[in-house]
Amino acid sequence: MTTDFGDCMSCKSFSKSAFSCFERGSVSKLINGNSVSIHYKKGQEIYNEGALAKGVFCIQQGKAKVYKKCPDRNMTIGLAGNSDLLGYHALFNSGHYKNSAACLEDSHICFIPKKTFLNLMASNPDMFHYVMRHSSQENNRLSDMVRDLKCKNMLSRVARSLVTVSEKYGFDNAHCLNVTLTRKDIAELSGTTTASAIRILNDLKKEKVIGFHNKRIRIQDVNKLMRYNHAN
Repeated sequence: MTTDFGDCMSCKSFSKSAFSCFERGSVSKLINGNSVSIHYKKGQEIYNEGALAKGVFCIQQGKAKVYKKCPDRNMTIGLAGNSDLLGYHALFNSGHYKNSAACLEDSHICFIPKKTFLNLMASNPDMFHYVMRHSSQENNRLSDMVRDLKCKNMLSRVARSLVTVSEKYGFDNAHCLNVTLTRKDIAELSGTTTASAIRILNDLKKEKVIGFHNKRIRIQDVNKLMRYNHAN
């Protein structure tokens, strides 16, 4: 892991971030010197559940998962990509991170101290609305996840996970999911065991709903995958 000073002026994800409501130059003056751009390797943790929240993380380039740690297996509760904020919920409740986050690929992530972030929110209603809107969307998604864990079978949950990944990260040139996920990653996103996830992925491959190419999952039958996704 290496660090450098954060720089909004050169950030490729600025236009879609929470800070885009500011002029790039003005917010750069407020953030530069306070923020730090951190270069993470795939698999590295960004922050840990229970740690004191000293600030927020904005993904400049990369992909990450947000998860809850469990004794037997972790549970992924969210995916993040370019311009997404991580860890900001902790600033408004207990002051400690309520979940953990780790990189799904090598990533550049900007750390913004708590005081700087809260001052920016207080100075611009549009940024406040942006953060609240995204917080509401995350709450809705978590509510849907809880319902699915209760009401849907494992096949449907695995299908939902693949659809969720495709909606978040899109596809590469080979029409594979644009992120490399392990079977364990799929299991944690689906709320099932790794063994069950492997079995269901193999069944989907036999049905030619999915395939595999260079360790990535290729969606071959979107319509059938969507039917599984909506089934109970």
